[in-house]
Amino acid sequence: MATDVIIPHDLWEEDDKTGSIVVWLYRDGSTVRQGDVIAEVLVEKVTLELVAPASGVLRIRVEPEVVVSKGDLVAVIE
Repeated sequence: MATDVIIPHDLWEEDDKTGSIVVWLYRDGSTVRQGDVIAEVLVEKVTLELVAPASGVLRIRVEPEVVVSKGDLVAVIE
């Protein structure tokens, strides 16, 4: 069963509308564990950490520098 990796609604302040993935810390197809920091997200000149919600194989859906919003699907963990 796959787990969606979304940009959490509480990752950044309410006023900020969008951000972007700066870097994925794991490659597509890498095995990650729940709680691992898997990406860095840039919002208003602040870099925030995106954490794996589950363990499994990471399948990246959004490349770095693409604009993302809260609730956007950015990867799947299989």
